[in-house]
Parts: sequence; C-alpha cells; structure tokens
Amino acid sequence: MTPWKWTMLSDGWTAAHEAAAIAGGSWRKKVRFWATAVLLEHPSHGPVLFDTGYSSRFFSETARWPMRLYRLFTPVTLTEPRGLVELLRQRGIAASQVKHIIISHWHADHIGGLRDFPAAMLHTHRVAWDSVQGLRGVAALRKAFLPGLIPDDAASRLRWLREGDDVFGDGSLTVLELPGHATGQIGIRFTDERGQAVLLAADACWLSVAFREMRMPHPITRIIHDWASYRQSLVRLHELHRAEPRLLIVPCHCPETAARIAVPHS
Repeated sequence: MTPWKWTMLSDGWTAAHEAAAIAGGSWRKKVRFWATAVLLEHPSHGPVLFDTGYSSRFFSETARWPMRLYRLFTPVTLTEPRGLVELLRQRGIAASQVKHIIISHWHADHIGGLRDFPAAMLHTHRVAWDSVQGLRGVAALRKAFLPGLIPDDAASRLRWLREGDDVFGDGSLTVLELPGHATGQIGIRFTDERGQAVLLAADACWLSVAFREMRMPHPITRIIHDWASYRQSLVRLHELHRAEPRLLIVPCHCPETAARIAVPHS
C-alpha cells in the first residue's frame, strides 16, 4: 500500500473564546481557528484535497443580510485572498490537476474554494449533502452554509462516501463517520510517507485536548451541534486515542494543527 504525502494549507482564520470550544476553558482567552485544508499527494491518485478553505467568496456571499450575520459572529481574516487554488499554484499544482476533493462537511470554511476546481469529483456523505439542499436565508445561516459557494454542476460530480469506505479501492484512504458538529461529517484515515497513521478529524472537536481528555464544548454550542452525536464522535476519538496512542488525530482548527500549516512559497 503506497503511503500519502500530506501538507496542511490555510487561506484564513477566525477566532473564538476558548471557553466556547472546550469545557473549563477561559472566556478571556481567544483561540485562533485556522480554516485548514489538506493537500494529499499520491503517485497513482495525484493531488487530492480534503476541504477547500474560505476563499474571498466568503465575503461576497456574506455581503447581504441575513448572511452578513455569519461574518459578524465569526469575523474572518484572509491570509491568501486568492484562496487555496493560489496556494496550490505556488506549489506547482494547477487546479486542473485536482481530480478529487473530499468534503468533510458543508460549512462555508470548508467549501469556499470548490468553484476553483471544476475538474474534481466531489466525495462526501450523502446525508451531509442532503442536509443542505434547498437551504436559503436564515435556514442556511443556521447550518453555516452559503449556497453560492456550491458549483453549478456540483450534483453531477458527487460521489457518496460512508463509514469504512475505501476511497480509491487500494486500502490507502478510508472513511470514518464523525457527525455532530455537522450532519454527515466525515474524517479520513491514511498512512503517510514516514509510516505515521493519520486521522483527519475535521470539526469532530475544535481542540486536541478535547479528545485526549474527553472534554465537550460549552453547552452554548448546542445551537449549532447535534449534542448526542457530537458526544458519540468525541468518545470515538477519545477511545481511538487510548487504543492507538501513536495515531495522529488532527482536528482541523486546533492550534496544534495550525503549527503544521505550510509556509506559502514565494
């Protein structure tokens, strides 16, 4: 089984109170949450993306009410206004080379760059896709979903993933269901070039200490979470961590994850 090379990328960030992200955290301390995506590279499958960051479309799609509330509640700072496609270009990868994008869930900070990759098959959980269909206005806002980020031909490029699926049929990339933060959220597991087992856990928790110590976020976040499913997914990560201490579990917004973000090429 050929291992994967992986690189953390980000085109922007927001911030939140630590106490909202984890029980027992401080309301005085703010944590910077980077919108990360992962470039996965494989000699047979080419460049594959796990999520696509914000892109400047986040601002155009939140320019009017009620969607403007999204940027007011989670103010975004873009570090690369041209988005993930530009970060890939700096690494010598053209948008046309990306044939596969795995979408962990359909929140705006994970799908902002989708329109930049018209040649890519879009891999996602069917219930995740179904959960955002037809949403507009306040209903979309409550799901952190911006309909204008979806490519016009997205439905024709979808491939469904579910628990245990072997994405490429060679055992190199497998799917875990991690719902709660979003309906149908998925993570992926693989082995990298150093022999390290890695689990990209999306937003199953915001901070790594949460799965290590089994600490839920503040109950105030029930407004966006399916609380019971969130707990089940967090328990799953906690038990995986205990059973496989060498497994590298990577929540997409954790400061520990941010430390892995690649410095853009000049």
